[in-house]
Amino acid sequence: MPPPPGQGLAPAPAILSIIQHNCLGSWNVFLSLLELFREATTYPSIVLLQDPPVNKAHLPSFNGFKPFFPPVRKPRVAAYIHMSFLSNFTVLPRFKEVDNVVALDMFSNKPLFGTDFHSFRVINSYSTNTADHRVHSVSPEVRFPDLGFSLLVLGDLNIHNPLSDPLRDVSNREISSSTPYFEKVAESGFALLIPPGEHSRFHLVGNPRPSVIDLAFANPPCSP
Repeated sequence: MPPPPGQGLAPAPAILSIIQHNCLGSWNVFLSLLELFREATTYPSIVLLQDPPVNKAHLPSFNGFKPFFPPVRKPRVAAYIHMSFLSNFTVLPRFKEVDNVVALDMFSNKPLFGTDFHSFRVINSYSTNTADHRVHSVSPEVRFPDLGFSLLVLGDLNIHNPLSDPLRDVSNREISSSTPYFEKVAESGFALLIPPGEHSRFHLVGNPRPSVIDLAFANPPCSP
């Protein structure tokens, strides 16, 4: 584990910095993320994990971070929040689905992170295929709720669509399963925060093509 953050390593209170990472259920992948922290001069406010490693219903710990995850034997998502961030803001976790969605509601008596709002929500989810490959485990309505304050939506959608990956040869089945998400995004005015075509998954073995499945969106109050 990295040493406890020392003086000067805490993130600035007015800054919201987030890392998201799919651990593939692997302790080795999780430890590779910790290695990045060993060399860091500052720490992120929040680390959002999809498919974290679990041992006997326990998740690994980060020194200097407090974990939040759904109260099930094998949670599919987790959020680790820096202790200095928790000392500056009120953060309430919400669990939308049984094991694959965690929302963090943040509150302050001052406007948060350059917005005009005293409330701010971050949703981390891991959407996987169901038996019907046209349907995923997290619905568009759960992933992209209509809120009157700032919202960031991050995670592994596990879908492929020309709007996020224009150079990929997308099959009809992939378009069918991803279209409801992008229709909901357009209907609710969410903005895609990553450049289309910027790969976010690179396979550890073999030579399959990289892909764009880890996405981030901002709702209209947050977009500016």
